[in-house]
Amino acid sequence: MWSNRIVVVFVIALVVVAAVDAVRGSDPNKSAPPSAAPTTTASTAVAQNSVVHRSLVGGDMAHDVRSPVWSPDGRRIAFTRLVGDGFLLAVTTAHGSQSQILKRRTVDVRPVWSPDGRGLAVICYPRGLAPQLVHNDLYVVGAAGVRQRLLTRNAVADTPAWSPDGRKILFVRRHAGIDDVYVTNADGTATQLLASGVRPSSGALGAVGSLPDPVWSPDGHRIAFISNRAGVSGIYVMNSDGSRQRRLARGAASEFAPVWSPDGTTIAFGLGDGEESRYNDDIYVINADGSGLRRLTSDPAGDFDPVWSPDGRRIFFQTQRDGNAELYVIKADGSGERNLTRNPAYDSSPAIAPSGRRIAFVTTRNGSQQVFIINVDGTDPRPLTHVIR
Repeated sequence: MWSNRIVVVFVIALVVVAAVDAVRGSDPNKSAPPSAAPTTTASTAVAQNSVVHRSLVGGDMAHDVRSPVWSPDGRRIAFTRLVGDGFLLAVTTAHGSQSQILKRRTVDVRPVWSPDGRGLAVICYPRGLAPQLVHNDLYVVGAAGVRQRLLTRNAVADTPAWSPDGRKILFVRRHAGIDDVYVTNADGTATQLLASGVRPSSGALGAVGSLPDPVWSPDGHRIAFISNRAGVSGIYVMNSDGSRQRRLARGAASEFAPVWSPDGTTIAFGLGDGEESRYNDDIYVINADGSGLRRLTSDPAGDFDPVWSPDGRRIFFQTQRDGNAELYVIKADGSGERNLTRNPAYDSSPAIAPSGRRIAFVTTRNGSQQVFIINVDGTDPRPLTHVIR
């Protein structure tokens, strides 16, 4: 089902990786996890992981790059890259001067840095199976690429989330079309069910609106997530132990992608009129106690994927309002809305540096999907990963 061009690029990439590994004397299968087994929660240390270093400039790391995420110290950016019918996890310096392949056979789900920057949580599909949002494994991969740990097997279906203290990881397990939110220690022990029957999946796996998106509050005491228990997807908040689950907004529209403000008092989210469509979404904010619901954007096109600035004063988001995907910013009070990218290409997936001064994002402006960096005011766009021709 993939185009000949992607197949050719994939084959070339495999040849290059094989040549590098041969020179280094490493075994690319050395760190492969055991074959699929019944669902279990066990901490499994996996020995040395094969690491490939190369320059990003003109290299093979640029083709169909997605999901950029800054490290907590702002010095590195992790991202995923399409290879064949799956993805790999890589990390590069913030200048794009050097990269490492950390993990292969990942799914198209955003990687998540540990708060100390020493590792990333990532979802991988078992060897011999096609990538999908069921039957997947949750790993923690060392940021240097030399160690990885299998935390839990089978049916991990959503982006994991580290607790602010780095001790626990949230994840979603899907079984028979039903999603449950779990938490596990960062070493894979003491897995606990927090919220069951959170969301019967609707539409295709991975479709917009079909995942719970659990996220920790900045103090680690509460968790926000999406559920359609009320017949439409809405934002719920619970204590970190799963107690006191309650819905915040009680409208008839569908709510998506909750994100806590840095001070933990407010949640920004997308709200739209369709379960599987985001083309009529707008950005809203609500107080963490359910009061003070406010609409920040109002446009017939879709506004979605809100991201707070580190100081909590602004919200960045993606929009379709200009006929193509652009990145906008708006003040937290709803004023000062502005287009940051102003380019006919498809610009998406904004990630704000911890300093608040730069934005990494995905764009097609050079003819292939890659990562660019711009200043927070929209100036000085420059490629972090370069295009393969």
